[in-house]
Amino acid sequence: MTTAPLVVERAAKNPIAGVRTFYVQSDSDPDVKYLVVEIKRDGRTTYYCQCDDFFGRKLPFVATNLFSLCKHGQRVKDLVSR
Repeated sequence: MTTAPLVVERAAKNPIAGVRTFYVQSDSDPDVKYLVVEIKRDGRTTYYCQCDDFFGRKLPFVATNLFSLCKHGQRVKDLVSR
């Protein structure tokens, strides 16, 4: 079974320098969109998502070598790094 690629929309201009906001459509429910925030500070770029996977399994490891992105954050990262 293959899934459709995640749809990513960039939000209107964010008023905070170094911060960009994106909306990523859920692959299991097309009516749900997750907010993904890209933050660039001190030469580092970090992505945060509002999905349950990120908050429950990824966020507790922020700033450690165990930290990773959820599929929504990874999709945004892949698209903006092109």
